[in-house]
Amino acid sequence: MTNFHCIICHDSASPTEVIDHIKGDASGTLTAVRCRACGHIQLNPPEYSLDFYEENGQVNNVLRMYGTPMNVLVEHSWIEARRRVQRFAQHGIALRRDDRPLRVLDIGGGYGFFGAELMRAVPGIDVTVVEPSSSRVEMGKGYLKDAGDGTPVPEFLVEIVDEDFAARHAGAFDIVTLWHVLEHLTDPVDLLRNTARLIREDGVICVEVPNVDDDLQALSPSFRERSFMAEHISYFSRHTLENVARRAGDFRHVGVHGYQRYGIFNYFHWIHFNKPQGANPDLFEGTDRWWLETTWRAAREAAVTSDALFMIMKR
Repeated sequence: MTNFHCIICHDSASPTEVIDHIKGDASGTLTAVRCRACGHIQLNPPEYSLDFYEENGQVNNVLRMYGTPMNVLVEHSWIEARRRVQRFAQHGIALRRDDRPLRVLDIGGGYGFFGAELMRAVPGIDVTVVEPSSSRVEMGKGYLKDAGDGTPVPEFLVEIVDEDFAARHAGAFDIVTLWHVLEHLTDPVDLLRNTARLIREDGVICVEVPNVDDDLQALSPSFRERSFMAEHISYFSRHTLENVARRAGDFRHVGVHGYQRYGIFNYFHWIHFNKPQGANPDLFEGTDRWWLETTWRAAREAAVTSDALFMIMKR
């Protein structure tokens, strides 16, 4: 096994193997392993390539491996953006102040759907999207323009959030969001440490990542295999995600919650057919099965066996 170091606790003892084949690994050398010291699951060796994102590699993988067309991915991105905006109220996070507009930074905001939806929902809010891939930013501006209906366009910065960025923008934001960002990085603790410098004294950081304890891992072998992919370096549980936050800084509150992204029909499809829904995976936007959907989602989220984790960090 390649020399190991845990990207969270930096332990170097030989890890335990979780899975020996990783989707999208052209070299055939990657494995997923669990750190014996802190329990974190990661790829070994951990590798990040900005070129992969500049070439829209993540989206292309979804198109190729799942068969979901680009127009459906865009439609689903808008659905998720609206749900993320709604989640602030669900967790008691204010999006308005009496004295001034709130400033929000969306790290790794990609095409800018969340930033635009937040601006549409809260007129006057100041939203900045920081994204390392210039090609994704340009594509995002095109998607927002094509959306029409006066869709607002947030400010885009093509940068990475490092010590220099944190120094230039220290204490500038009320809320910082990271939607499915941490799992892609070789040093998530360092990013959260720099992120903590960006928020005001009463600021909030919101993080969403896939949940390695999703119970579909045990119910669908194909789902489990597809869950481990070359672009995801980390595989967080509730415990290991909270551990990352605690190592990143002194927060008065760190809460990790279950969050269910995909619908119950998608869940049953994986179990029954052992393969993805493909062209139009179920996110559920209707009302025909609302009682069933909400009950099922609530149960999975309460047990933290949902497909995602949502973490709130407060200074």
